[in-house]
Amino acid sequence: MRKREKIQLVMIGVIIAVTVLFLRLRENGDSEKARIWINRPESGISNRKISLHVMDTEEELTLPVEARVKSEEEIDAAFSETIRILNETLIPQSGEKPVITQSLSLPRYIEETGVDIRWESSDNTVLSKEGNVHREGLKEPCEILLQARMNLDGEYREQWFTAEVLPYEPGSREALLYGAEEALKELEEKTSAEDGFYLPDVIGPVRVGISKKTVSAAGVIAAAVLILPAVIIVAKQREKEKEKQKRDEELLAAYPGLVTKLTLYAGAGLSLRGSWERLAAEYRKKAEDSGKRDTVGEEVMLLAGELRNGTPEARAYETFGRRIGLKPYLRCASLLVSQLQKGSGGLREGLEQEVGLAWEMHRERAVKKGEEAQTKMLFPMMGMLLLVMAVVMIPAFFSM
Repeated sequence: MRKREKIQLVMIGVIIAVTVLFLRLRENGDSEKARIWINRPESGISNRKISLHVMDTEEELTLPVEARVKSEEEIDAAFSETIRILNETLIPQSGEKPVITQSLSLPRYIEETGVDIRWESSDNTVLSKEGNVHREGLKEPCEILLQARMNLDGEYREQWFTAEVLPYEPGSREALLYGAEEALKELEEKTSAEDGFYLPDVIGPVRVGISKKTVSAAGVIAAAVLILPAVIIVAKQREKEKEKQKRDEELLAAYPGLVTKLTLYAGAGLSLRGSWERLAAEYRKKAEDSGKRDTVGEEVMLLAGELRNGTPEARAYETFGRRIGLKPYLRCASLLVSQLQKGSGGLREGLEQEVGLAWEMHRERAVKKGEEAQTKMLFPMMGMLLLVMAVVMIPAFFSM
């Protein structure tokens, strides 16, 4: 490190040390002069952590801090404001008695004033203190008294509200359902000493039946219309994948035989073009005799046709490899193209190496297929084992 860099590092260290010392001194000075302000909570008690320093030791104290004690005027104003808010919530602007046909949301706390409220009802069977309304069984309007017991810092006030709960309108859906429910309960009570009872077909305009979870035909049709295209697309895609997999397996299985024949023809003195013509003739005769065509034969005859039509050999071999798209065929096409560029020397040796590699890959594929077959047979064998155990153990269990 150069002298200049050392001086710069020392200066930086000095600046940092002076800054830290200045901040510590300022902090100590502030702690001596500044006074710490503790805010009281809006309501209730808040625990504050206080640090006490004595004789070079520090202790922590939990100090309960109560809310500020409100004056009588503030408490009266808070209760008045709370009552005003409740009146706006429960009583209509016209000043009439509130008419209740559904459950109420009775406030338990007024945030604006900090007042807690506990509700009581003169008839919990019709209007509960939680605000739930039960109109079943009402024949005429029912007057209910609601008591709001308000609490603010230990000071209590009470306020009463009058409300009217209306019965169901005659002929309404709710009234018909309630009447049917009551009729069924009465029927069940009358037949309590019997083994069972028959449900009536109808109770007034209400039809009676056993509840069944059903799916609407329209919903099923809509779901089918939405799902069917996706199912068809997925099915076609899987079918294409299966066809491609089957084609690839057929091509891989035929590859060792193909390169073996190419090696034999090269050893017999045939040129590459002549070897492919000979292979194409053999596949053509085989297809005519058996009436079946295989994928490898079709590709070989297509390659031989390209060579006859004047396609350069190198391009024909490259197209052959790319058309099939499998690694062994691409490697073979690359070998043939390189031999064309270098000349015919070494073709047989290169093909013999490819033959050895192809048969090794064929053996590995056969082993892998055998392992997959064993794995597929594992679950049926486990099922058969469980079945045999059940056949043996169940009679023994019942005979005990």
